[in-house]
Amino acid sequence: MIEHCRRDFPNEACGYLAGRDGVATRAEAMTNVHASPSSYEMDPKEQLQAQRKLREAGVEPMAIYHSHVATEAYPSRRDVTQATAVQDFFDGHYVLVTLKEAGRPRARAFKIQDGHVQEEEIQEAAG
Repeated sequence: MIEHCRRDFPNEACGYLAGRDGVATRAEAMTNVHASPSSYEMDPKEQLQAQRKLREAGVEPMAIYHSHVATEAYPSRRDVTQATAVQDFFDGHYVLVTLKEAGRPRARAFKIQDGHVQEEEIQEAAG
């Protein structure tokens, strides 16, 4: 996820996190069709392909991730509006990566439902 965000800089990157039992084990990078440093929209065809791929792999979609290239990893008003439109598929879980400080990407997780933002804890896997 972090590498994808770095690769797409200076534009926002986006994708899915998937796994099992509350543990994300894979990131599915998507194309940001906006190709913009201030907004993202996932390619709809890639989304369908990724959803099929995740089902076939036996993993569950867990979160949508995207980067903020010049601001903190906190949902913008646009992020909250977009999240409300698709909250059922990911149960409102989002991971935002900030690339604001070169060489120091940071990720934060949030649950966004019905316009409300609540930060969630991220636990990194050992090893």
